[in-house]
Amino acid sequence: MKINILIVIACLLLCGKPAAAQELTKDQQAKIDTIAERLLTANNIPGVAIGIVRGGSILYTKGYGTKRINAHEPIDSFTNFLTCSISKLFTATAIMQLAEQGKIDLNEKLTTYLPDFSMKDKRYRDITIRQILTHTSGLPNVYRKHYIRPKNDSTALTEFAHKLRHKKLSYPPGVPLSEKTYSNTGYDILGLVIERVTNMPYSSYIDAHVLRPAGLDSSSFFYTHIPENRRSTPHKKQWLTGFVRPSRYYPDIPQDKPCGNLNSCTADMCQWMLHNLAIYNGTLPDKQVVSRTTLQDMWTTKEKIAGYTTSIGIGWWIAESKKYGKYVFHDGNDPGFCAALIISPANDFGIVILCNALFPKGLIWNKLPFEIMDVFAEHR
Repeated sequence: MKINILIVIACLLLCGKPAAAQELTKDQQAKIDTIAERLLTANNIPGVAIGIVRGGSILYTKGYGTKRINAHEPIDSFTNFLTCSISKLFTATAIMQLAEQGKIDLNEKLTTYLPDFSMKDKRYRDITIRQILTHTSGLPNVYRKHYIRPKNDSTALTEFAHKLRHKKLSYPPGVPLSEKTYSNTGYDILGLVIERVTNMPYSSYIDAHVLRPAGLDSSSFFYTHIPENRRSTPHKKQWLTGFVRPSRYYPDIPQDKPCGNLNSCTADMCQWMLHNLAIYNGTLPDKQVVSRTTLQDMWTTKEKIAGYTTSIGIGWWIAESKKYGKYVFHDGNDPGFCAALIISPANDFGIVILCNALFPKGLIWNKLPFEIMDVFAEHR
């Protein structure tokens, strides 16, 4: 995760107040088209999908480029992409749901919920749920592609945790937050906690209690469940020649559903941003995935990174700026994909960008959101 890029996103998103109207003008539409098309052409990016919400409604969704390079397969708001680490937001939300119900205490030890969990490093006994949520548990990043071959999806997280018996912690539990302490493994273990507490497979619980209540009807943790005509192809760039081509590898990793394997589209990600903003604004009286108090807690700094203005709440990254205010966000990248989702609560605004290539992640996390937001500035 590139913390410095995320800071730039947070600081540059709004160059002024958004326009009052809840529809794009033809001029705004033309400017966004020019920005996106120019970026794709100049950098040989296969495709992106953009979604913007403001004032309680979807303001804009559009796809640019193609699902597969050198093919005429236009992208739209229902085209599937891997959302990568944006998936962690759904895992964190589920944990907080269970905390609201009194089934999980964030300050309890991990072993309270996974008594059979063990590692070679005995310090694992001190890990708390809160530390995993804030990437301060010391759990290592276990990479990952061929790490396990689970018998089926329902056993993947259990088998993954079993493999950790032979691993040591990278840091002591409670380590100060830094780029190096970020742990995908930790969020996969949180997925197993959800399974044990609910007696449901992780993907089933998230689907029933987070995705569907929030209106995400076109998302799935199972790539094969996405209709073929909605799938986008991952791409990679050869580092010597710069040649971009489709990848033969789709990162559909059973144990990584909690940390990075939600397949979704901008239509659904816009619903996710709208749902969270409605909770924050107190305009969603029922079917909330979490309470307003809980969401405010998730959007409140829990751990800071020394030397940076970026911090972490519960699942969500946070940036605070005297000039631009507070923003919450998460980005993501996996082989063949990258993504960024950013919410400005004070401006009742959110933007999501999904891309079917990994190599332009710096542009997707930073340049494209900034240039699009510049369209909405009152003063240039």
